[in-house]
Amino acid sequence: MLNTLERVNEIVLEQVPDLAVEQIGPTHLLSEDLGIDSLTFVDILVKVEKIFDIEVSDDELATVQSVQDILDLIQRKQ
Repeated sequence: MLNTLERVNEIVLEQVPDLAVEQIGPTHLLSEDLGIDSLTFVDILVKVEKIFDIEVSDDELATVQSVQDILDLIQRKQ
């Protein structure tokens, strides 16, 4: 069974196939480090909502900047 970070990495890799799993870590910024644009970011968060069965508000969405922020959001919501 995959842990939460591995599942989030899978989601990111589905949306940004040019990345390698080694390039994705908790401290990486989605936009600056991983080159994820706003549309891809929304796609990633929608998939996170579906897979982890959570709802992310617009205010929460605005605070997500890194992979760790996604992991923290999932932990708070579960």
